[in-house]
Amino acid sequence: MRAVFPGPFRQVLFEGHGIATWVNLDAIKLLTHHTSAVIVAVVMFWLVGYVVQRLLPEGLIRHCVLWIDEFVLLCLFIYFAYELLTYL
Repeated sequence: MRAVFPGPFRQVLFEGHGIATWVNLDAIKLLTHHTSAVIVAVVMFWLVGYVVQRLLPEGLIRHCVLWIDEFVLLCLFIYFAYELLTYL
């Protein structure tokens, strides 16, 4: 597609360049991947916490499992943020 202005402004607007030259599609793909991964991680760890709270009786094991669940989720957030920041 080639669009030109008529008259003295004979300037070429589009000369075979796709949208990839204007927008960083790799960054958009990475953001989409990380967003979906974070959403899935939050839902999975919420489900684990819900099941642990319903099935395990009040005690040390229940608290330890919930603390480990929160710690692993925090580590995943830190990992995704680190990977995203080092890429961009």
